[in-house]
Amino acid sequence: MNARVILSIVVLALGGVAAMLPNAKNSSLELNEKALHQELLLSSHFVTADELADLLINQDPSLQLIDVRTIEEAKKDPLPGAINIPLDSMFSPDKNFYLDQTVMKNILYSEDDQLATQVWMIARQKGYKNNYLLQGGLRAWKNNIINPKYPEQTASKAAFELYEKRAAASQYFTGAEKVIKPKVAPIIPIQRRQKKKVQGGCS
Repeated sequence: MNARVILSIVVLALGGVAAMLPNAKNSSLELNEKALHQELLLSSHFVTADELADLLINQDPSLQLIDVRTIEEAKKDPLPGAINIPLDSMFSPDKNFYLDQTVMKNILYSEDDQLATQVWMIARQKGYKNNYLLQGGLRAWKNNIINPKYPEQTASKAAFELYEKRAAASQYFTGAEKVIKPKVAPIIPIQRRQKKKVQGGCS
């Protein structure tokens, strides 16, 4: 999904969320499309699944995971240590302090980027700091960390090293005793036929 489509979704969502904000006027949430487009194109507000795995494994004390899905969705497959604050209550007086702070590094996530992006953009508009997005959401986490795909035989050394790192992370988070690698048939070099020496000749 390109940035312009995401931007359209966010702008529409903000219109509805604005009505739920306490003592807020719609004029305070008027958005400049060009500025938002530029924000969405930046990568500084994203945290990748690999980066998140490192933070969790190293038990970074400043990390705070916030699941913005519904209560029912969050019960199915939460990330380690995450708190669930659905979008419709995120900016209520008793929850707003989670985003409006400068101590913790909040990483917002949902099933994909869309719902979490809405929350991040509202927080960004309100001037809140230390809020980030899990790039690709839970889908990226599952595909890259929990169920990493074994590289093709022709993949680069870096791809195999990344897989080994992800496989170790998968073992850490799932408790699996061993990540089984697929059996790959060995590449057998083609034997060149040796030319027969010509016997005989002039004496």
